[in-house]
Amino acid sequence: MTVDLRETTSGVVGAVFNVYFGLPFDVIKVRLQTQSRQPIYHGFVDCFTKTVRQESVRSLWKGAVPALSSTILENAVLFSANGAIRRLVFDHSANELSTMEEALVGSASGFFSAAAITPAEVIKCRLQTYQHAESMGIWRCIQTVVRESGLAGLTAGLPAVMLRDVPFNFCFFGAYDYYTNKILEIMGADSRRDLHPLAVLTAGGLAGATSWTAVFPADVIKSRMQVDASLSFRQAVRSVWRVQGVAGFYRGWSSAVMGSFPADGSLFLGVEMTHRFFAHLEMPN
Repeated sequence: MTVDLRETTSGVVGAVFNVYFGLPFDVIKVRLQTQSRQPIYHGFVDCFTKTVRQESVRSLWKGAVPALSSTILENAVLFSANGAIRRLVFDHSANELSTMEEALVGSASGFFSAAAITPAEVIKCRLQTYQHAESMGIWRCIQTVVRESGLAGLTAGLPAVMLRDVPFNFCFFGAYDYYTNKILEIMGADSRRDLHPLAVLTAGGLAGATSWTAVFPADVIKSRMQVDASLSFRQAVRSVWRVQGVAGFYRGWSSAVMGSFPADGSLFLGVEMTHRFFAHLEMPN
């Protein structure tokens, strides 16, 4: 597979947009997901209020550096793999792919991105959770994980990341294609390049909300495994089921969905604007 640096760059730009617009929601989501039997927080608003009151507004961007490194790596790999798989498998241009083909290419790309981001995800989840709040230093957090679980601790939750990211990207790319096509029909436009940035933002946000809803239980399990590296996948599932039942697999869902609109909408906006910038550079004078 050949990698196109324009696709990699678009993924990086989209990742920066994604992190700074979506991280506060992600912090709340992870804290709600990883509570013990006696919860500290009672819903999104309560968690948000207590976090800001007890730790300041800056705490909503706790884990920003590992989150940014994780998201840049994830999306650089994701969009690079997406373009490479597209060229490898299909013998026609990107604009000619059906919605199902877009979804399948997205899911295949998810295997590559999931393997790439797991170590940074482990550190991000550790820094974001209440019980690890004092361990603010990234290097200190890495040392703690390695001391407790060895280097394998940095891959904690990889099966759950795969279980989340492969179907997520199937839904994500498929839903984005579906929503953009619907918007194109409504607006009477011919190409995605003709869409207003707000339309791109809306399609990306809707795609993110749809995809998070589909795969959220896997994300809950991933967060549990990455905060407590001693848990196996089965143990993490049982611990959530035993304490909270079915509702436990959707704890933090509202935060994820609310965050997906600015975060995933901004991701696709950054990707689309970067592609338009490169297309403008390539236009003949």
